[in-house]
Amino acid sequence: MFKNSKELESIFSAEAVFYKLETNGRIHLCRSVAAIRRNGVWQEEADALFVLLNPGKCLPVEGEESISLPSGELESLPMVPAAPDNTMFQLMRLMERMGWNHVQIINLTDIRTAKFEEYKAGQQWMSGHRYNRHSIFSIDRYHELLDRVENAETVIAGWGTKPQILSAATEANTILWEVAEVKGLRFRQHPLYYHPFPWLQTKCMMWLDDMEAQLKAVREMV
Repeated sequence: MFKNSKELESIFSAEAVFYKLETNGRIHLCRSVAAIRRNGVWQEEADALFVLLNPGKCLPVEGEESISLPSGELESLPMVPAAPDNTMFQLMRLMERMGWNHVQIINLTDIRTAKFEEYKAGQQWMSGHRYNRHSIFSIDRYHELLDRVENAETVIAGWGTKPQILSAATEANTILWEVAEVKGLRFRQHPLYYHPFPWLQTKCMMWLDDMEAQLKAVREMV
């Protein structure tokens, strides 16, 4: 069963923390955390925390113009209703299979980009200006990361398999394993993990099948 977006939006709702980040005169649209919740169910603890590469096309329901520059810490910014993207719909499908009510999503970088080339350009810009607070894995935001991990039952990596992200993935994987066991579908080059949404529906089904099998196998062992 592969529910479409309309069916999924009747079951789940998405929200997220958006903000604008200014570095050396350039403005970046960012998302620090996203959450998906089953409609009509309130659950404080997340069934899973997904760690992906970067926020994709997801935007506030009120539109891009509603995103502002933060005046304080990111943790003080409110969650607002968000329009899900394809990756979030895929996570909803896994939630249906697992019977989950609440998952959260963080990324190796908060910078919102729809294409990998844009991701690389953003990382090069940040590196060139020695700025790393766009990542929840920066030392200044460790407490924020720890809060997210401690509030989740399971941590699942899915930041993709592109070799260009190996350095960032290795750093994140090391930090995560210090505080939690990391699940995910491992690529042959560790610590790269297959992304939840590989575009082709057949591959999306494979990810769902394999991820469900891994999670339920772990559940049976406990």
